[in-house]
Amino acid sequence: MRTRLSKLIRSARPADGSLVRNREFRLLWLSFTMSVAADQIFPVAVTIAALNAGGTASTVGAIFTGRWIALILLALLGGLWADRLPRRTVMIVSLAFQCCVVATGLRGGSSPWFLAFLVFLVGAAEAFHRPAYQACLSSVLTPGQRSAGVALGAVSWRIGAVIGPGLGAYVATVWSPRIGFLAVLTAYVLGLVLLLPLREPAAAPAQRTSAVQEIADGLSEVWRRPWVLGVIIAVALQLMFTVAPAQVLLPLVSRGTFGGDAVYGTALALLSVGGLVGGVVSMRWKPGRPGLTAIIGLALYGAVPLALTWPFSSGFLYACYIVAGLGLEIFAVQWVVNLQREIPPERLARVTSVDWLASSVMMPLGLALTGPVSTAIGRSSLLVISTIAGFAVPIAALVFRGMTRFHSGITPVARDQASEATPTSLKAP
Repeated sequence: MRTRLSKLIRSARPADGSLVRNREFRLLWLSFTMSVAADQIFPVAVTIAALNAGGTASTVGAIFTGRWIALILLALLGGLWADRLPRRTVMIVSLAFQCCVVATGLRGGSSPWFLAFLVFLVGAAEAFHRPAYQACLSSVLTPGQRSAGVALGAVSWRIGAVIGPGLGAYVATVWSPRIGFLAVLTAYVLGLVLLLPLREPAAAPAQRTSAVQEIADGLSEVWRRPWVLGVIIAVALQLMFTVAPAQVLLPLVSRGTFGGDAVYGTALALLSVGGLVGGVVSMRWKPGRPGLTAIIGLALYGAVPLALTWPFSSGFLYACYIVAGLGLEIFAVQWVVNLQREIPPERLARVTSVDWLASSVMMPLGLALTGPVSTAIGRSSLLVISTIAGFAVPIAALVFRGMTRFHSGITPVARDQASEATPTSLKAP
């Protein structure tokens, strides 16, 4: 696998040099891999701690609502400051804050309120880290490296995600959730250390206006492109109707049907295995209609609630998670690559934060309602609804103009025009 990846990286950009010679990308890539591993271990450790303390589906859903509330409250500010400050600085401060939060979790508290507070704080730091990472990734890559670099970043996400859930479930189950928190802390510290020597390319100075105006500038980039708005809406609905119920109900199906937490951790790891394959494929595959390809990939997540509705074997469940992971990563790579192509670099973090905000706004509601709705109409009925939504919502998004090619034919707004562009003064073409 390592040799295969090296060949793909070296052949991805013959005119500009290989990614393996890009020192700043290597540091950013490795740091992100560590932070992803921590992000994946953390919710598993929290979930098992909550269940061990007698928690239910409603308890788990309420705890993880905190992460999405943090994103909703802070995503726009995170994107704003990632465009105002050096992105490396924003990421370092965010990771340092996450280290402090997880170190607090080592004290071993397992009350729902304590766990929800930890999840909220980690999500708050994530609201600043992720837009900064996406913008920094774009700055350390030239246009010729972009496709391979984004795909390799997706591979790093999946490498961390493959290791994280299985390791988290094993450590938290065999030893204790406290040891799981220690593993999370170790990964965050490594991610922080790797960022210290990174030299981010200097950005051209931009004229600053008020925070409200700069946030409005980011929103204007979304309003001007119907396909961007369509993807954001589709992902938001997918999160509420499909991802949230699957996230809450998977550990319960694992314990109730298969007698333990092993299937829970393995299924999440295999979701990432499928994503890893999708990332490797995306390093060289450039579909003629990237939007259509991405939407089909997103729709494949409908296989997850389908498998949870009829979990007649662990093999079937695992296969559906692999297929879903493959589709999700193909979608994610095409989405990020084309977003970087169309959005001006000085606004990319703000647009990314709008994506985070709008696509996550329905997730807390989905998490909070999964337990009560499951009790009211039955787990199977809820999962059938989730399956239908998982396939239908992305396909319906194809009605948005420019969706099949992820292109609207718009010239990006130049920096000196930034103060003139607002969401209310621009209409979608």
